[in-house]
Amino acid sequence: MRNQLVSLSVAMSLSFGLMAYASDAPRTGANAPGAVIPASGPSANSAPPTPGPDKDSFAQQKEDTQAQIESSKPADEPPVNSMPASGKVMVTSKQKQSAAMEASTIAPHGPQPTIPAVVNGRPTVALALGGGGARGAAHLGVLRVLEREGIPVDYIVGNSMGAIVGGMYASGLSIDQIKDCMADGSMRHAYMPGPIPPKVLLAPLQKVVNPFGSKHYAGLFSGKKFTKYLDSVLPEPNMNVQDTKIPFSAVGTNLLDGKAYRMSEGRLSTVMMASSAISPILQPVTIGDKLYVDGGVRANLPVMGARETGAGIVIAVLVDEPLVQYPAKRFVHLKGIASRLADIVLAVSDERQLQYADVIINPNVSGISILSKHPEDTDKAYRAGELAAEKALPQIKEALKNVPHPKSSVAAHGGQPTDNL
Repeated sequence: MRNQLVSLSVAMSLSFGLMAYASDAPRTGANAPGAVIPASGPSANSAPPTPGPDKDSFAQQKEDTQAQIESSKPADEPPVNSMPASGKVMVTSKQKQSAAMEASTIAPHGPQPTIPAVVNGRPTVALALGGGGARGAAHLGVLRVLEREGIPVDYIVGNSMGAIVGGMYASGLSIDQIKDCMADGSMRHAYMPGPIPPKVLLAPLQKVVNPFGSKHYAGLFSGKKFTKYLDSVLPEPNMNVQDTKIPFSAVGTNLLDGKAYRMSEGRLSTVMMASSAISPILQPVTIGDKLYVDGGVRANLPVMGARETGAGIVIAVLVDEPLVQYPAKRFVHLKGIASRLADIVLAVSDERQLQYADVIINPNVSGISILSKHPEDTDKAYRAGELAAEKALPQIKEALKNVPHPKSSVAAHGGQPTDNL
């Protein structure tokens, strides 16, 4: 009985934190509307892998999950950790630089197609689209301006909502079609089919229903409805990442080793869900030998992933609110603390990635909740993206005039950013 009460207490605290993070209460930000941050940064197409058998993605995921759980029960192997072993002293610049790079590295999951740095005498362009929930409608505004101005998009790397928007756009869906999915609430409802508090309060009862353990990973919702929704709106059923009209990758965080990975093959809907599986709202997603949750834990703005595509120019779209000074009275409630902690985690993650972008577009999405239910917030974020992209046009067009050296890439310089603008 005591254990059940403790579990219930933890579950309620978790619910409170989630509600704080998803609150529709406006939050102020200090960034200028549509801020454009010029940045310096440092680029071979491979044949697409053969698609696997046509099988229901959720059924396959369920089988993989059960096999993964069973195979890991002995847990005899030591934990994977690429960081320095406990007690190790880092003295040399190379050691410290390597440790710092580890924080921003996005490892490959499977084959990773690349593109040339230069095509037809112009630099190729990769977009890095960050996570941000409902604020991700700003990505659509940016894409609208790029389309209107005839600025090519040769590769898209997205995380979380950036992966959803980026994957849908790369698949061939129009900006208006994607915007409608966000504005009418169908996408949000598929992602989170019911209210969070009841699910959290009932979670401890799972111990009673399944006293010998569960055959699936922890999470309030399975994600099955969201996967089916994505499959229903994509241009082709059972579409694979390799089939997108624009090369696309999604970034997720692997719970097993704690690293960020770039996924560039497999079922498109599954990859998009894996990148956006905010824990504990959605259950983690099994892909191969990895167990994925939202990529924002390690690389909310996946600039390093975009840089490693080989593109000559990387444009990053950051849709987070900036960290600003708050009065102490804001933190007398758990809601304020939970919200602030989430902001800090995302800000630190973003700061590690910014150095690898050539142009950073930061739409003013202040006051828009990540899980906003309001259609007007979709329009507000979309317009913010348009305004920010319009401000960035001079920097983008200037960058397109400068043809980078073919070897000016992160990989060619030992993983260090290179000034090519």
